[in-house]
Amino acid sequence: MPLTPADIRNKKFHTVRLRPGYNEEDVDALLDRIEATLVALEGGPRRGPLLTADDVRNSRFRTTRLSPGYREDEVDDFLDVVVADLVGRGLGRPASPPLPGRPGMTGPGQGGPMGQGGPMGPGGPPAAPSQHDPTGPQRPGTPPPHGGPQYQRPPMTPRDIREQQFATTRLTTGYNEQEVDDFLDRAEFTLDVLLQGRPERATLSAAEVERVQFATTRARPGYDPAQVDRFLDVLAEELRRYEGH
Repeated sequence: MPLTPADIRNKKFHTVRLRPGYNEEDVDALLDRIEATLVALEGGPRRGPLLTADDVRNSRFRTTRLSPGYREDEVDDFLDVVVADLVGRGLGRPASPPLPGRPGMTGPGQGGPMGQGGPMGPGGPPAAPSQHDPTGPQRPGTPPPHGGPQYQRPPMTPRDIREQQFATTRLTTGYNEQEVDDFLDRAEFTLDVLLQGRPERATLSAAEVERVQFATTRARPGYDPAQVDRFLDVLAEELRRYEGH
């Protein structure tokens, strides 16, 4: 049965607080545009251009950390339904098959259809073992998995940040690569000046690392959010070492 404007207007999502979620205002704004499109298609007033399936596929939401946000898998699942509905109305094309991963990047670069869960979500493939996967090789300085031997983590270096790599996602939610790379450039500079004993030149604090939010990608490459978040936890801990002196 085709979606109706009421289906969009009355749609509710669960919220999350202690894990990444979609910014609620961003999602609500997209739903408003989808509702307006369906109203126009049913003969009602038209406000602006009609939304297409590609517009929905290419939508991006900011992510929340330590603040309320919509569950990403629920939003993605519902947007899958919207995309299929718009395609059925002639406003777009069916989803393209998965693209191969980019050369030189870790991770398979493949996944299930949009909305079937991210790297940690239901139905999605598990992320390939990487430098930050508890089941894979550990980057020097990464705490051991739960239950493993405890040891003092060696200090992180600017080179660790510069050479850090993350698995990429394509058909599941990922972090905008350019935003993450720019942030890591700031982190590398900050750690470098801290090692030189010049904290006044630092451009990043542990609190800023904990609060940072990145735009998310859908249907195009992005960094695995779980891997990025784990690395940022380690980075924040490292910066606290210097701030505590």
